[in-house]
Amino acid sequence: MLNNVAKKLPSSFRPLLWGLKWDELDIKDDREDIILGVINGGTIQDWKWLRSVYGEDAVRRVLEGRLFSELYPESRNLAKIFFSVNSFRHARRSAN
Repeated sequence: MLNNVAKKLPSSFRPLLWGLKWDELDIKDDREDIILGVINGGTIQDWKWLRSVYGEDAVRRVLEGRLFSELYPESRNLAKIFFSVNSFRHARRSAN
């Protein structure tokens, strides 16, 4: 789900996504990178933006598909509660 109201990212996200080319970010195509960056460095208001734009289920699915180590411990623990995340991956998927 992508809420049509949000067509672009809030400018406050720019420092959270410092490793990405800001002018080339697409709110839909870069969803996973945006969610990960905001979860690791954003405020509760930023998290609420994620939930309102992508939906709680979509954010939860993205987080559950990410490696445990990709999230800061504090962010990971709060995300479990805020987005009802059951678990994170602990190993990379095999190429075989």
